[in-house]
Amino acid sequence: MDSISESFSVPCDGYTLSELAGVVEMKQGRRPLIEHLRKRFQKVRPTGSLLNFPLYEWKSIYTTNYDRLIEEAYASAGVDIEPISSNFDFQISKKPDAIKLFKVHGTIEKDEIDGIHSRIILSDNDYDLTSEYRETLYDSLRNDLGQSDLVIVGYSLSDPHIRDIVNRALDIHSKGGASRSIYLILYTEDENRALLHERRGVKVAFGGIDQFVLALQECIDPRVQVSENANDPLEVAPRLRPMTIDVAHEITKSTKNASAMFNGWPASYADIKSGLTFQRSYSPKINESLNGGDKYAAILLGPSGIGKTTLAKQVLLRFSESGWSCWQHKEEHTLFAEDWLKVAKKLQADGQSGILFVDDAHLHLFGLNILADSLHSEGIINLRIFAVSSRNMWNPRVKSSVFFKSGAQFHIKRLDSTEVESLLNLVDSSSDLKPLVENSFSGFSRAERKRRLTVRCESDTFVCLKNVFGSEKFDDIILREFATLDDDLQEIYRIVAAMESAGINVHRQLVVRVLGIDANSIASILDKLTDIIREHTVSERQGIYGWKGRHSVIMDIVAKYKMTDLDSFRKLFEEVIENVVPTYDIEIRTIQQMCGFDTGISRFPDKHVRNKLLRRMISKVPGERIPRHRLIRNLIDINEIEKAETEIRLFENDFRADGPVHRYKVMLLIARAERTPGLMEEDRVAILQQAHGLAVNGCDRFPDNKDMLRIYCEVGMELFRRTGEMTVLDQALDRVKAAEERVGDPELTNIINLYQRMVTGRQIADSND
Repeated sequence: MDSISESFSVPCDGYTLSELAGVVEMKQGRRPLIEHLRKRFQKVRPTGSLLNFPLYEWKSIYTTNYDRLIEEAYASAGVDIEPISSNFDFQISKKPDAIKLFKVHGTIEKDEIDGIHSRIILSDNDYDLTSEYRETLYDSLRNDLGQSDLVIVGYSLSDPHIRDIVNRALDIHSKGGASRSIYLILYTEDENRALLHERRGVKVAFGGIDQFVLALQECIDPRVQVSENANDPLEVAPRLRPMTIDVAHEITKSTKNASAMFNGWPASYADIKSGLTFQRSYSPKINESLNGGDKYAAILLGPSGIGKTTLAKQVLLRFSESGWSCWQHKEEHTLFAEDWLKVAKKLQADGQSGILFVDDAHLHLFGLNILADSLHSEGIINLRIFAVSSRNMWNPRVKSSVFFKSGAQFHIKRLDSTEVESLLNLVDSSSDLKPLVENSFSGFSRAERKRRLTVRCESDTFVCLKNVFGSEKFDDIILREFATLDDDLQEIYRIVAAMESAGINVHRQLVVRVLGIDANSIASILDKLTDIIREHTVSERQGIYGWKGRHSVIMDIVAKYKMTDLDSFRKLFEEVIENVVPTYDIEIRTIQQMCGFDTGISRFPDKHVRNKLLRRMISKVPGERIPRHRLIRNLIDINEIEKAETEIRLFENDFRADGPVHRYKVMLLIARAERTPGLMEEDRVAILQQAHGLAVNGCDRFPDNKDMLRIYCEVGMELFRRTGEMTVLDQALDRVKAAEERVGDPELTNIINLYQRMVTGRQIADSND
């Protein structure tokens, strides 16, 4: 305070720091104040015990300090840390194992004077403008307190910031019912105030940061990076381990469970190894493709409930048994292409081969595209990609040309006659499965049993043996099971099914927040929902445990019958968005997936309803692009042109234009030319010429992007309709044809055929007139 007072000639008597900073900012502007503050931090460097902080696995760190001492200490130790200083920093982490450092009052190197969305919180006005950010951090602290102890290190209990943090922590602790402890370590001894706080449940000790770390070393061993297995290819990319299933290890640690698989749980590698699954016809073809010399990827596509994942696991098991390294990516995590490229190079150097299996691959296309391009450009075929998805999710998305030109695609459908025969053989020969299969076919000859089973498999998705061999509609089986549950369990099952069906990443803490469940009752709830909902570890350090139903088809059935009206879904989405804590990657991913074209808010036909939900998402995570993309597109579709223009300007101010927003700018001009009343025809053509210029620029930047090429064709078609000139459309189609040759995506062929048919139809109509 004295430094600010002297430098700006403002007396500090009677002022708090926030008041003094506010006066200086009003009189002399913000920039001189921030620049003065930064000078005070130029020579500050981490020393002493602070350098030992990275040796301990903190769940997260919260600080009210502006300096970068903690970041620099972690950098010097080579340990990843991720600073968070504003709402715009709430994005999916590029380093999922990094400790998150929450800077409650901002960070010295980032302020709005730099043209970025962050503020160093000095004045009362700064506090007001960043209240939402701080509340989000306290929501995160609330979750952390539920499973972890809190250590608050400060200077003195007379410090208002320390008092505020202690009071907030105690409030969270009492309301949340957390059973963990709060510790307060203070440099300045104050026994009387300490007694007051200990009376409220805080454990107080006196000492500095050096004494704290010294005491810590005596009771907790610092972490040491230990090599698990020098021959393990993941040794070169250890952060992949928590987000990857090693198939060879999974086979040895898991046990078969015929009953769970019969009722709809995915077949485990142990189930497959024990012979509880039947051979699929596509298996040899996929094996041959992945084992071939020139293919970098195999893509397996098919509808939900047809057995794609089990087939993929069968393939991986076979390769694993023949000596290949096989991994399955855990879908809750980001796929890091640069790390998998390191693994591929390790395999190449060791003369080994491996396969990376990615289920629901459409959710990880960004990383898969980079990985496929990198493997192809470096000529590394030692790591093959095995991607599994559904056609409606996979086909519309932009993909690397490697998947078309150096990959093999397989479309799995209903069970064929050979597979039905294998299924009958399995059930007849398996002592584990035979008692579970309903005796609905007793008395029929084998030929008749096969004929009836073939009809059943043609009319239904496979899902599970309980469905195939049941004598009643599968929906009725699931609904009857639902009816046997207690009312409170029915409500939990209903909400979890609706969330999973909507693309939400369901996990324990989110369920607790949305349903208001006592966290201490979770174990009992899961026990009562055994074989219906399972919990799995997403991040042990962060205390995130995912919840998953047996099968997406089963969860869709429950949601369809038990969440029947759109208003109930709208209220659920509002509740989920309200309770999202964006400090966790899994909840950022939930926001992204709720914006999907086939899931989430797309179930609402009214785009005004979608837009309200999107605005809530944007308010929660302003740094996430996808909700803003969807809002702009919806505004154009419902002809709210001015609002769309405003959103585009805000987006470009926050991020600069990316590919989708550039495309929306072209769409906006087309919409203006077509829908704006009162314009002369020459004005509409002039607007379309502007759109043409933007489209050309977009295709120069993204020459193989089918969405950008499609909008270029649309500009050409609109100009053809209004002027009869085909020059622009011909130029656009030439670009699509060139991209088709480079990429090999059949969607590009469809674009060419579509616009050629449209031109032909227009010409025929004109000649008839």
